[in-house]
Amino acid sequence: MLTIRDVAKKAKVSVMTVSRVMNDPEKVSTKTYQEIQKTMEQLSFQPSHIARSLVKKKTNTLGIVMPDIKNTFFNSWFRGVEEYARSFNYTLLLCNTDENIEHEMNHVRLLHSHRVDGIMIAAHSHESVSYLIKSKMPFIVVDRLFPEIKSDFVVTDHYAGAFDATEYLVSLGHKSIAVLKGPGFLYPDVERYRGFSNVMKKYHINISQLYIRNCEFQEAPAFKAVTELLGKKDRPTAIFSFNSLMTIGTLKAIQSMQLSIPDDISLVGFDEIPGQSIFKPSITYVLQPITELGINAIKILLDKIDYPRNKKKYRVFLKPKLVVGESCQHVN
Repeated sequence: MLTIRDVAKKAKVSVMTVSRVMNDPEKVSTKTYQEIQKTMEQLSFQPSHIARSLVKKKTNTLGIVMPDIKNTFFNSWFRGVEEYARSFNYTLLLCNTDENIEHEMNHVRLLHSHRVDGIMIAAHSHESVSYLIKSKMPFIVVDRLFPEIKSDFVVTDHYAGAFDATEYLVSLGHKSIAVLKGPGFLYPDVERYRGFSNVMKKYHINISQLYIRNCEFQEAPAFKAVTELLGKKDRPTAIFSFNSLMTIGTLKAIQSMQLSIPDDISLVGFDEIPGQSIFKPSITYVLQPITELGINAIKILLDKIDYPRNKKKYRVFLKPKLVVGESCQHVN
């Protein structure tokens, strides 16, 4: 295997000079840099990434721990983060956990052992966040936080988004509102349900527990729940879906029952669905500031990496926006 000693011998320079070309090129003259680069190409020499990272104490790699790449929110968020990271010569390692605690911990440990410079995580469990705190690795929590654990985070104001969406439905006369939610312990799920329930309390509207369905943030359970809800004699007049996957399941269920939106049922979703712009009727939904979430998260993470002695606390809440479409109608 070729080493930098072979490069140095052929280029007739010292090993230290070759090392500087690879790790601190600004300390080498342009002429010397070009000659050594030419020599490495002639020898087909590839510098060891691990060796370079040990010298520079940086890998220029960031870890991303994501709960579900099928979720359009996380998909779009990752695209924006990747583009921004690339502009700073960072490579991303994406880990998908499928909302599995064991997988999540394995990914976090793996990224730690591979010496990534920092981690962005949308955690399913507080265990992984606690591990990162103990590891002293720079990290930022995105979308999901655990109030009992002190960590830096960038999140959407899920409460405000759900409050606005529910109040919009109430303003149209809806009182029988079904909710498709997640497992009930994740931060976005808790805050969205809190926003929904507080609007119902504000307007003195009874919440029917028969209309509150745990669909695990997944399409198939949502399809089943909506089929059951709309098959009832006293079915709800509106559905509030807490994420895009469940909204897709809702749409498929409505279509399979040959019902129409909004004539038979009104619908509001949290997050866009694929093909949102061409879907008819257009769906009313809560738009998260995905680009801002991504840019804020990676800026903070890079700041924590570059200035490790900075003890500043980052607590960023971003306001979502209700985008009114054609999927809701007035009811008496």
